[in-house]
Amino acid sequence: MTDPIAFDLTSGFLPSAFMPLAQGSNWLPAFLTPLWIFAVGLVLGAIAVAAVFGILSLLSFIPPLGRLADNRPAAITASLILGGIIGAVLCKIYVPRMGDDEYAFSVVPPLILIGIVTGFAVIYGMWYRTRREWPAMLSEGVIPYILSSAGVLIAIGLVTTLITWITSNPLILEPKEILSSILHVNAISDGTYSLTVSVPGIGDTDPEEAPFVPSSINYSLRTVAEIRIESDRTILISDSADPLTFAKPPTRVDADEPLVYRYADRQEQPIPGNPSRLHIQNRESDPATVRFTFTSRPDVPEASSIVVIAVTFFLLMTGYVAFRQAAPRIWALALSTAKNEMAQPLYLLLLGLGICIVLFFGFFPFNTLDSDINVLKDSGVTLIMVLGMLQAVWSAGTSVSEEIDGRTALTVLSKPVNRRSFLLGKYAGIMLAVLVLFIIIATVFLVVVAYKPIYESRETTREATTWQTGLGEMMSTLPVFGLYFMETAAIAAVAVALATRLPLLANFITCFVVYVIGNLLASLVQSEGQNSELVRFVGRLTAVGIPNLANFNVQAAIDVGNSVPILYLAAVFNYLMVFVIMVWMLANLMFEDRDLA
Repeated sequence: MTDPIAFDLTSGFLPSAFMPLAQGSNWLPAFLTPLWIFAVGLVLGAIAVAAVFGILSLLSFIPPLGRLADNRPAAITASLILGGIIGAVLCKIYVPRMGDDEYAFSVVPPLILIGIVTGFAVIYGMWYRTRREWPAMLSEGVIPYILSSAGVLIAIGLVTTLITWITSNPLILEPKEILSSILHVNAISDGTYSLTVSVPGIGDTDPEEAPFVPSSINYSLRTVAEIRIESDRTILISDSADPLTFAKPPTRVDADEPLVYRYADRQEQPIPGNPSRLHIQNRESDPATVRFTFTSRPDVPEASSIVVIAVTFFLLMTGYVAFRQAAPRIWALALSTAKNEMAQPLYLLLLGLGICIVLFFGFFPFNTLDSDINVLKDSGVTLIMVLGMLQAVWSAGTSVSEEIDGRTALTVLSKPVNRRSFLLGKYAGIMLAVLVLFIIIATVFLVVVAYKPIYESRETTREATTWQTGLGEMMSTLPVFGLYFMETAAIAAVAVALATRLPLLANFITCFVVYVIGNLLASLVQSEGQNSELVRFVGRLTAVGIPNLANFNVQAAIDVGNSVPILYLAAVFNYLMVFVIMVWMLANLMFEDRDLA
């Protein structure tokens, strides 16, 4: 009887686009393993959310904690204090890990912001009302769409896990190794620790007759990626006290000349795997101080992707709880705006169009020789950004401009919502709708990105690709999504500000002009020294009032396959925050004296 799991991949029901893949036997695990890793990260993130807010819900039964948020000034003060402490701790942990880079302190504002948001989430997470409202929080507005997108990947991971478990044809490669490596990911520290050994001097003894002294230190080489050995005296490192029982020749370390071993170089280890066998011979008369510095890494380095995904999901849900509970009026306006925009035909059209096009990109031959995957990523994220900008500008025109002209805004402002909160709520609601658009299409696109290397390897008759390649392409795409979402947020801020005075068509035209000039602004400013004084003045003036969108554009990095460093993400985020605050203040000035009656 034929095993129902081991179906024939070459049968006629497969589309022709899949036929090249069907000729190989290992493409499916190489395709599904990256998706499984994403699923594991999302599950761990969900578990972290449930654990943290479950504990906070239990604390809400303690009256002083559960009712602290009833006193709004006290809750805000406590949230800011706690958030400041959390932000300071995060800065102390992660800023030194940026090294000596001159832009290392770019990560400070984002870390402080994460700390403050977490502080609000903790204080309001202990609120008794939050405990009672969890069912509504998980079923309202945009959250079901976000959870459903995550649920698709989790379902794929669950199915592949079950099939791997019950059959002899695994769909996941190295699952046990990947899961065990999660514990060794250096999420808090940099994975570096040092051990120091003091070795007595030999006095007048012949160095060749000097004894090999046991080190008496404990270490594990199973997860070590790098070993650095430093000594102020010339020494020999062996795996035994008796030269007759050496398993290999001793390793020599000269005075003040560090020896560096890297696992990636596939060199022979300079020290024995069993620490009890480590012996050191001091070849000089004075005592030697030997310092061993170990840098650990997980057995499967790709396990760090699981931690990144889990932390991202946790921060997303934490920010949602903090926003909803700490600013209920603004959240109510934002939620109403997001739900209204997501129900519009244009939104559904853009969503369907985006999904269909990114699926088409997965099988479209870009004819770029070895750069099809990079062109795919560039085309896909650019498409999603353009769709997001169209939705943002349209929403600004319909939810701000038309409500002002139609006197609907007057009804909203008659309630306890001032004009500043009105604009902030509208902007937040528009960005929530755009966020859902990004997440849904990006989920489909990530599946396509995981599939593309396998498809291309078969189409070009290259040797089969590995699951590490697919995962690497997926993870390198995530920061690009972040940058392009921030660029969309910048254009959306301009659109909301203009919507207080301009109708929809004029807003569209102006935002288009801002987008074009913003992407050309860097070239204009850089070339100002070669032009007249008037051109220099116009360039600098334009740079003040229009966002430099070239900061968000990493097309060149994508085309050559480079990843986006965390410092660059942090610096661009800081620029976005300053720009959005500036535009929001300008929008308030434009809206303050607008006659709504």
